[in-house]
Amino acid sequence: MSTFWCVHLIFSLLIWSAHSDNSSAERPGNVTAITNWSIKARSVDQCTPGKVLVLTVHNFFEATEDGTFFVKFYEPNCMGCHDFETIWTDMAKSFKSRGNICFAELNCKMAKTICNDYELRYEPNLIWLEDGEEVRQYDGDLTSAGIKIFIREMIRRNETNRSAAERPQFHTEPIILFGWLLLVGAVTSYFK
Repeated sequence: MSTFWCVHLIFSLLIWSAHSDNSSAERPGNVTAITNWSIKARSVDQCTPGKVLVLTVHNFFEATEDGTFFVKFYEPNCMGCHDFETIWTDMAKSFKSRGNICFAELNCKMAKTICNDYELRYEPNLIWLEDGEEVRQYDGDLTSAGIKIFIREMIRRNETNRSAAERPQFHTEPIILFGWLLLVGAVTSYFK
């Protein structure tokens, strides 16, 4: 192979390598972030599948800091909240087999500061939390069918993110090293 083609090949590899490193760093779904999105198993003492966990101002942050929570924020004097109570407990029972999703509720009358931080506008509010971070607020109709669609969508999203995190990543560092070695060899042989 002529020196020209060796140098051309080396520079092409270097450019391709640099481009692939930049594009992977710019993607919002890098491996670290995707790993954090995966639904983690719940511990039995924190959340019982099929039941609604009652959160308080004292346990909210500690309980929700690890895992996946679907939280209902409500006030006791809210008429819509009373009507929604049965639907919420039925949701927890419906997704009992998905023990890694914790259905919970927080009384905003007793936890005003926490509820104010979420800038809630109406009641009840349903918010999907993962590892203590808000992922998405449910903004559809407060019906069983609408909420089930939302939950399945969030589960699908997490499964997609988890499978993306498990895909092997192609690392270009060995190619860069090999390219530099070829370049040094080509330049050295050219000047001999």
